[in-house]
Amino acid sequence: MTKHRAWRGGLTLVALAVLGACAPHGAVTSNLGRLPTWNRYLAGDDVRQACEAGGPDRIRFVYNAVWREQVRAYEVAVTDYGARVDQFVWGAGALIAASANGPELAATKASVGIHKARLARLEQAMAESGVDGPAPAGAFLRSDNFYWVVASCRAGRFHFNAFQSGDGRFEALSFPAQLIDADRTGVAVNPPRRLDLPPLAGAPAGAFDDDRPFTVHVSDNGLDVARWD
Repeated sequence: MTKHRAWRGGLTLVALAVLGACAPHGAVTSNLGRLPTWNRYLAGDDVRQACEAGGPDRIRFVYNAVWREQVRAYEVAVTDYGARVDQFVWGAGALIAASANGPELAATKASVGIHKARLARLEQAMAESGVDGPAPAGAFLRSDNFYWVVASCRAGRFHFNAFQSGDGRFEALSFPAQLIDADRTGVAVNPPRRLDLPPLAGAPAGAFDDDRPFTVHVSDNGLDVARWD
Protein backbone atom coordinates (compact mmCIF):
# COMPACT_ATOMS: atom_id res chain seq x y z
CA MET A 1 0.00 0.00 0.00
CA THR A 2 1.41 3.41 -0.92
CA LYS A 3 1.73 6.27 1.56
CA HIS A 4 -0.80 8.09 -0.60
CA ARG A 5 -3.35 5.34 -0.04
CA ALA A 6 -2.51 5.30 3.65
CA TRP A 7 -3.52 8.90 4.19
CA ARG A 8 -6.60 8.38 2.04
CA GLY A 9 -7.80 5.49 4.18
CA GLY A 10 -10.99 6.01 6.12
CA LEU A 11 -11.83 9.34 4.51
CA THR A 12 -15.26 10.02 3.10
CA LEU A 13 -16.61 12.66 0.78
CA VAL A 14 -18.34 15.58 2.46
CA ALA A 15 -21.52 17.31 1.43
CA LEU A 16 -20.55 20.84 0.45
CA ALA A 17 -22.57 23.98 1.15
CA VAL A 18 -22.66 26.89 -1.27
CA LEU A 19 -20.93 29.85 0.36
CA GLY A 20 -21.07 33.57 -0.30
CA ALA A 21 -18.06 35.30 -1.82
CA CYS A 22 -16.27 38.56 -1.23
CA ALA A 23 -12.90 40.13 -1.94
CA PRO A 24 -11.09 43.17 -0.53
CA HIS A 25 -12.90 45.51 -2.92
CA GLY A 26 -16.40 44.07 -2.54
CA ALA A 27 -18.50 41.17 -3.74
CA VAL A 28 -17.41 39.20 -6.77
CA THR A 29 -19.30 36.72 -8.88
CA SER A 30 -16.39 35.37 -10.94
CA ASN A 31 -14.18 32.53 -9.78
CA LEU A 32 -11.89 33.76 -7.01
CA GLY A 33 -9.25 31.33 -8.18
CA ARG A 34 -8.62 33.75 -11.04
CA LEU A 35 -8.23 36.72 -8.68
CA PRO A 36 -4.87 37.80 -7.26
CA THR A 37 -5.98 37.69 -3.61
CA TRP A 38 -6.17 33.90 -3.71
CA ASN A 39 -3.14 33.53 -5.99
CA ARG A 40 -1.01 35.57 -3.58
CA TYR A 41 -2.14 33.42 -0.68
CA LEU A 42 -1.48 30.19 -2.58
CA ALA A 43 1.98 31.41 -3.59
CA GLY A 44 2.81 32.30 0.04
CA ASP A 45 3.65 35.90 -0.80
CA ASP A 46 3.05 37.07 2.79
CA VAL A 47 5.15 34.19 4.16
CA ARG A 48 7.99 35.17 1.81
CA GLN A 49 7.78 38.88 2.69
CA ALA A 50 7.88 38.24 6.44
CA CYS A 51 10.68 35.68 6.22
CA GLU A 52 13.91 36.92 7.77
CA ALA A 53 16.83 35.63 9.80
CA GLY A 54 15.87 35.22 13.45
CA GLY A 55 12.16 35.32 12.67
CA PRO A 56 9.63 32.62 13.60
CA ASP A 57 9.30 29.48 11.51
CA ARG A 58 6.02 29.23 9.61
CA ILE A 59 4.63 26.67 7.18
CA ARG A 60 1.53 26.96 4.96
CA PHE A 61 -0.01 23.84 3.45
CA VAL A 62 -2.84 24.19 0.91
CA TYR A 63 -4.74 21.16 -0.39
CA ASN A 64 -6.71 21.73 -3.61
CA ALA A 65 -9.12 18.80 -3.57
CA VAL A 66 -10.74 19.76 -6.91
CA TRP A 67 -11.49 23.47 -6.62
CA ARG A 68 -15.26 23.22 -6.98
CA GLU A 69 -15.43 20.51 -4.32
CA GLN A 70 -13.08 21.41 -1.47
CA VAL A 71 -9.96 23.39 -0.55
CA ARG A 72 -8.16 23.12 2.80
CA ALA A 73 -5.32 25.14 4.35
CA TYR A 74 -3.13 24.48 7.37
CA GLU A 75 -1.10 27.33 8.86
CA VAL A 76 1.66 26.00 11.13
CA ALA A 77 3.34 28.54 13.42
CA VAL A 78 6.23 27.13 15.44
CA THR A 79 6.06 27.98 19.17
CA ASP A 80 8.03 27.21 22.34
CA TYR A 81 5.76 24.24 23.10
CA GLY A 82 5.63 22.90 19.53
CA ALA A 83 3.33 24.63 17.07
CA ARG A 84 -0.08 26.20 16.61
CA VAL A 85 -1.99 24.85 13.61
CA ASP A 86 -4.76 27.08 12.23
CA GLN A 87 -7.07 25.16 9.93
CA PHE A 88 -9.44 26.32 7.18
CA VAL A 89 -11.85 24.40 4.96
CA TRP A 90 -13.86 25.78 2.04
CA GLY A 91 -16.52 24.05 -0.01
CA ALA A 92 -18.14 25.03 -3.29
CA GLY A 93 -14.80 26.24 -4.62
CA ALA A 94 -16.12 28.74 -7.15
CA LEU A 95 -17.32 30.80 -4.20
CA ILE A 96 -14.30 30.62 -1.90
CA ALA A 97 -13.83 33.91 -0.08
CA ALA A 98 -10.55 35.47 1.01
CA SER A 99 -9.16 38.80 2.11
CA ALA A 100 -5.94 40.60 1.21
CA ASN A 101 -4.38 38.95 4.27
CA GLY A 102 -5.47 35.45 3.35
CA PRO A 103 -8.58 33.36 3.91
CA GLU A 104 -10.97 35.02 6.33
CA LEU A 105 -14.58 34.46 5.28
CA ALA A 106 -16.90 31.60 4.45
CA ALA A 107 -14.54 28.98 5.84
CA THR A 108 -14.92 26.37 8.55
CA LYS A 109 -12.10 27.18 10.95
CA ALA A 110 -10.32 25.51 13.83
CA SER A 111 -7.03 25.83 15.70
CA VAL A 112 -5.04 23.29 17.69
CA GLY A 113 -1.74 23.23 19.53
CA ILE A 114 0.63 20.35 18.90
CA HIS A 115 3.56 19.36 21.12
CA LYS A 116 7.17 19.15 20.01
CA ALA A 117 7.11 15.40 19.43
CA ARG A 118 4.16 15.75 17.07
CA LEU A 119 5.82 18.66 15.28
CA ALA A 120 8.91 16.48 14.86
CA ARG A 121 6.77 13.78 13.23
CA LEU A 122 5.35 16.35 10.84
CA GLU A 123 8.82 17.61 9.97
CA GLN A 124 10.03 14.04 9.42
CA ALA A 125 7.08 13.40 7.10
CA MET A 126 7.92 16.59 5.22
CA ALA A 127 11.49 15.37 4.78
CA GLU A 128 10.26 11.97 3.56
CA SER A 129 7.96 13.75 1.10
CA GLY A 130 10.76 15.87 -0.36
CA VAL A 131 9.17 19.17 0.63
CA ASP A 132 12.55 20.90 0.81
CA GLY A 133 13.55 19.64 -2.63
CA PRO A 134 13.21 21.60 -5.87
CA ALA A 135 9.77 22.71 -7.02
CA PRO A 136 8.52 21.28 -10.35
CA ALA A 137 9.29 24.51 -12.24
CA GLY A 138 7.19 24.85 -15.37
CA ALA A 139 4.34 22.65 -14.13
CA PHE A 140 0.76 23.90 -14.31
CA LEU A 141 -1.42 23.11 -11.28
CA ARG A 142 -4.98 22.44 -12.43
CA SER A 143 -7.95 23.61 -10.40
CA ASP A 144 -9.88 20.46 -11.39
CA ASN A 145 -7.18 18.17 -10.02
CA PHE A 146 -5.82 17.25 -6.58
CA TYR A 147 -2.64 18.97 -5.43
CA TRP A 148 -0.74 20.22 -2.38
CA VAL A 149 1.38 23.34 -2.20
CA VAL A 150 3.74 24.11 0.68
CA ALA A 151 5.11 27.61 1.35
CA SER A 152 7.46 27.83 4.31
CA CYS A 153 9.85 30.09 6.15
CA ARG A 154 12.32 28.08 8.20
CA ALA A 155 15.61 29.31 9.63
CA GLY A 156 15.05 32.60 7.80
CA ARG A 157 14.75 31.04 4.34
CA PHE A 158 11.64 30.88 2.16
CA HIS A 159 10.86 27.74 0.22
CA PHE A 160 7.98 26.67 -2.03
CA ASN A 161 7.00 23.30 -3.43
CA ALA A 162 4.02 21.74 -5.20
CA PHE A 163 2.79 18.18 -5.64
CA GLN A 164 0.02 17.31 -8.12
CA SER A 165 -1.91 14.08 -8.49
CA GLY A 166 -0.42 12.01 -11.28
CA ASP A 167 3.12 13.32 -10.98
CA GLY A 168 4.35 10.41 -8.83
CA ARG A 169 5.57 12.74 -6.10
CA PHE A 170 2.00 13.43 -4.93
CA GLU A 171 1.31 9.72 -4.58
CA ALA A 172 4.27 9.29 -2.20
CA LEU A 173 3.37 12.12 0.20
CA SER A 174 3.31 11.28 3.91
CA PHE A 175 2.84 14.72 5.51
CA PRO A 176 -0.92 14.91 4.73
CA ALA A 177 -1.60 12.11 7.23
CA GLN A 178 -0.01 14.18 10.00
CA LEU A 179 -2.08 17.25 9.17
CA ILE A 180 -5.32 15.33 8.83
CA ASP A 181 -4.72 13.55 12.13
CA ALA A 182 -4.51 16.96 13.83
CA ASP A 183 -7.52 18.39 11.97
CA ARG A 184 -10.26 19.69 14.28
CA THR A 185 -12.58 21.34 11.74
CA GLY A 186 -15.03 18.44 11.78
CA VAL A 187 -15.22 18.53 7.97
CA ALA A 188 -14.37 15.25 6.24
CA VAL A 189 -11.45 15.39 3.82
CA ASN A 190 -12.18 15.01 0.12
CA PRO A 191 -9.69 12.22 -0.67
CA PRO A 192 -7.77 11.91 -3.93
CA ARG A 193 -9.40 9.74 -6.57
CA ARG A 194 -8.74 8.80 -10.15
CA LEU A 195 -9.86 11.54 -12.55
CA ASP A 196 -10.27 11.53 -16.30
CA LEU A 197 -9.14 15.09 -16.96
CA PRO A 198 -9.73 16.62 -20.38
CA PRO A 199 -7.08 18.77 -22.08
CA LEU A 200 -7.12 22.35 -20.86
CA ALA A 201 -8.81 24.60 -23.39
CA GLY A 202 -7.83 28.24 -23.60
CA ALA A 203 -10.46 30.76 -22.62
CA PRO A 204 -11.08 33.92 -24.66
CA ALA A 205 -9.29 36.96 -23.28
CA GLY A 206 -11.23 38.46 -20.37
CA ALA A 207 -13.58 35.50 -20.08
CA PHE A 208 -14.47 34.21 -16.61
CA ASP A 209 -16.35 30.92 -16.55
CA ASP A 210 -16.73 29.16 -13.21
CA ASP A 211 -17.13 25.83 -15.00
CA ARG A 212 -13.81 26.17 -16.83
CA PRO A 213 -10.71 24.79 -15.05
CA PHE A 214 -7.92 27.29 -14.42
CA THR A 215 -4.24 26.85 -13.67
CA VAL A 216 -1.37 28.40 -11.75
CA HIS A 217 2.18 28.11 -13.05
CA VAL A 218 4.98 26.82 -10.80
CA SER A 219 8.26 28.77 -10.93
CA ASP A 220 11.64 27.91 -9.41
CA ASN A 221 10.59 28.90 -5.89
CA GLY A 222 6.96 29.98 -5.98
CA LEU A 223 4.12 30.59 -8.40
CA ASP A 224 4.15 32.78 -11.47
CA VAL A 225 0.83 34.55 -10.90
CA ALA A 226 -0.66 38.00 -11.27
CA ARG A 227 -0.18 40.21 -8.20
CA TRP A 228 -2.08 43.36 -9.10
CA ASP A 229 -4.64 44.86 -6.69
